[in-house]
Amino acid sequence: MKFLRTLTILAFAVSVSTGVVLAEEKKSEAPKYSPGSCCDKAAKDGKTCEHPCCVAAAKDSKVCKKCNKPGKKCE
Repeated sequence: MKFLRTLTILAFAVSVSTGVVLAEEKKSEAPKYSPGSCCDKAAKDGKTCEHPCCVAAAKDSKVCKKCNKPGKKCE
């Protein structure tokens, strides 16, 4: 009886940890850039955006907020 209880607890712990790992993977797959932005177009081509504002944001490990708003364009 003790073995069955331990096995049940172990199975539950494995299923919970698997769910947490899968949820984290889905979060990391979220798009980083706004659709249609200059950064998004460059990423789809396998390049990095060359706009000065985007390069400065990338140095800080951020995304340019100016370019990644729908309808806004870099100067």
